[in-house]
Formats: sequence, C-alpha cells, structure tokens
Amino acid sequence: MKKILVLVLLFLVFSKTFADCSFKSKMDSYKPENAATLAEKAFQVNNIYFIAVADGVGPSRPGFDIPLTSCIYKNTKWDMLWVGADSQYCASHEALIARAKRYAQNFNKTMVRLASSKLHELCPELSKQ
Repeated sequence: MKKILVLVLLFLVFSKTFADCSFKSKMDSYKPENAATLAEKAFQVNNIYFIAVADGVGPSRPGFDIPLTSCIYKNTKWDMLWVGADSQYCASHEALIARAKRYAQNFNKTMVRLASSKLHELCPELSKQ
C-alpha cells in the first residue's frame, strides 16, 4: 500500500512540475478578435490550415463546421494549441482553454468559409453530404 501511495504522490509532483503551460506565455498572440483577419491573410497567400485545441484527452476543433473526414485530415494542415490535458496544473486553466477555443473557433469558421470550394475539390465526398 505504501508503494502505491508513493507512486501516486510522485505522479502528482511530476505532473505538476512538467505541465505544459507554454500557451499561457503565448496567450497574448492568440487574441480571438484577430483570428478571422489572420485566417483571411493566410488564405490570400494559399496557406490553408485549421486550428485544433489540445484541451483534454483528444483535441477539439472549434468552429470546424464540416464533417472531419479522413480525406480532410490527411490533405490539410493543422496547427495545435496546447492548452489541454496537463494544463490543469497551470494558473487560470479554464481561462486558457476558453481563450484558445474562441481563437480557434473564429479562425476555423473564417477559413472553412473561405476555403470551402478548395476543400470540396480535395475531398469530393464532402459534396455528397
């Protein structure tokens, strides 16, 4: 029993020590009100990508309002905002996730709107849905 308790305590200490709180230091670069403009600029130079948010066990894709097919996943670029699974040890954990999701939602909605015809060309099965 003592071994289990020691292992649990070590896990908690190491989890907190190695938590990835890097998004907190970059948070000012991810202003939700600027995301749509950045998506438009990226689209203009043919830099089509989407943003996922690592906010738990698996990433969420806020504002990505079309079905995520394997074709889209394989044929498009994804940027990941790491605010998830191990960030519960970071100060302002909920605020970090909320901001990252708002930013990704604004960016993805704009990019999907702008790039929808190109996405349909890449993945014809989208037209059937």
